[in-house]
Amino acid sequence: MRLAESVAARCIVILDCCFSARAMGLQSPASSIAALAEAEGTYVLAAADERAIALAPPGEDYTAFTGALVRVLAHGIADAPEYLDLDTVFQGVQGILRRQARPEPQCLGRNQVGRTAFIRNAAYVPRQPGEVPYDLQAAVEGLHRAASLADTLQAVSDGAVTALGFELACLNLVRPDGGLVVASLAGNAEAEALITGRVGSREAWERRLSMGEAWGDLRFIPHTEGYVLDDDDVPQWYTDGHPPYSEGEWHPSDRLFAPMYMPRAQGGGNSTGELIGVLSVDRPRSGRRPGPLQCEALQSYAFQAGIAVSTARMRADMQRALLRMEREQQALRASEESFRQAFEYAPSGFAIAEIDGEQHGRILRTNDALCRMLGRPASAMRRYSVSDLVHPEDIGTLLRTSAEGGRAELRLLCHSGTYMWVSLRNSVVADAADGPRFLLIHIEDIEERKRREFQLAHRASHDHLTGLPNSPELRSRLAARLCQRPMDSGAINAPEVEEYDGRDRHVHALEPRGDWDNDVSGLAVLSCGLDGFKSINDRFGYNVGDMVLVQVARRLSRVARHGDTVARLRGDEFVILADGLGHADAYDLAVRSRNEIIQPIHTDGRAVRVGASFGVGWASCGMTADEVLKAADARMVAEKRSRSPQHRRGR
Repeated sequence: MRLAESVAARCIVILDCCFSARAMGLQSPASSIAALAEAEGTYVLAAADERAIALAPPGEDYTAFTGALVRVLAHGIADAPEYLDLDTVFQGVQGILRRQARPEPQCLGRNQVGRTAFIRNAAYVPRQPGEVPYDLQAAVEGLHRAASLADTLQAVSDGAVTALGFELACLNLVRPDGGLVVASLAGNAEAEALITGRVGSREAWERRLSMGEAWGDLRFIPHTEGYVLDDDDVPQWYTDGHPPYSEGEWHPSDRLFAPMYMPRAQGGGNSTGELIGVLSVDRPRSGRRPGPLQCEALQSYAFQAGIAVSTARMRADMQRALLRMEREQQALRASEESFRQAFEYAPSGFAIAEIDGEQHGRILRTNDALCRMLGRPASAMRRYSVSDLVHPEDIGTLLRTSAEGGRAELRLLCHSGTYMWVSLRNSVVADAADGPRFLLIHIEDIEERKRREFQLAHRASHDHLTGLPNSPELRSRLAARLCQRPMDSGAINAPEVEEYDGRDRHVHALEPRGDWDNDVSGLAVLSCGLDGFKSINDRFGYNVGDMVLVQVARRLSRVARHGDTVARLRGDEFVILADGLGHADAYDLAVRSRNEIIQPIHTDGRAVRVGASFGVGWASCGMTADEVLKAADARMVAEKRSRSPQHRRGR
């Protein structure tokens, strides 16, 4: 059948070899297949133009283009969604051909058809509810718990193994002479004993960091290129394992490096300073080459590790300077100058504060980095105590870290009136005769790290499409509201209040009983299921269906009160948690929510409508979150079945 005569809603054309040039419109004018790509819903994927060689290599069943396409369709793409769209398939084919140094493939598409789900991803691994695949936050926290430079160096390798999904990790630290020494290794005791302390030349490392493929700031050298490095002077280990069976699997001779750079005093990116080391990792636990999420986590971790190592070095230098001040009385002036330079020119903030007397905590001295960080001149800083600049909610944290070696993450007040997140660490500078005299406070800007942590936490607890809390977050909030003590709502007229440790107060949840207009209220759980949503997906496609879900989420959020939780449970099902409602108020909320949902939804130049069925359940202490949700869902299903299809659609 000719393509022009097809009545299919979408047309996907995959061509190879000599037909590719015509498909891309390089030879034929309007009569070519490229003209069909002007029609709505057409996507053309082809090998290369007429100038490239696309014949099948000797001994292979396919051309390079077709072989790459077959591998993508058969084996999937790691860290990609469950269903691959056409653009993702093209990118996978393009990546394989580039690694093989084969001609570039071509594609043409119209009306965003490239985002259409095409085939199930064979490499897709479902994520468990609430699961975060790489615990970047735990790895970074391990860096900051290290008490010394040696502990920090070991923590860098340990974090990559315990939290980032690799079986082996090695930290190569730049020495003063430019060479890189193996400072720590994690994951293999035999390899640690073999290469720790050995040195590789700077020239050999620069060669490695210029080879292979640049994955952001990472450098990946596949086994097809890395064999030339086997005989250089860089200390390395050799891992056992079988060659990969499919595209994307990790080869035992693959290499992945994460350069670490010293942070600069005034902003910049994560690779703008001087190279201080290279973190090399091996054998991802998944058995496959790291995907985008794991690479992003490793890149962010290398950035934080560079800060931690440079900070630990600087802190060790300052501690040595302070020790010299106590032990070398004859060289006091030289020691003071060394301390002054380390203090004044440090890239992160430092302050000296009173530790005794009525003015405990008063700032005596600050360096330029801290003044720039907070936007205040040094003369103004001396008018404050540390507690004057701390966010009121973080005062308790500050008081708990006043002792020597105390560390805290809190917010400091800037000149602009806003607060910024900082990491604060205290060191007590003591006088040999009179005891403690003042505090040396090290202050680092961690605003960017906190922002990333909040983003990761939000992504783990919220639905990526609607922005609403997801199912694990809904269950967490519901479980936090309930206790294990069963309550008899018929025995009391109002929720009972119970105190814990004299501080926290828990109001028991129970289902209201009796008349509709009584004064007893409870925690209402409204389960909402959309009616007619599947037909919208089938008729207009998943893009329109996604837009409908987004609009429904916004409408439910508008109807809900401030403090209520609107969550997406699954698919086209939503849940509203509303505390402090009686029977009449709960059913009124359900009616108003349904009336809002059934209004026409305008998208892509058309108006579509969905109906909604609601089930009102009640959460009571003694119940689990799953029991509450199942009860509300059962009532929603019963309500859906009791209404005719016309009424379900709001007509």
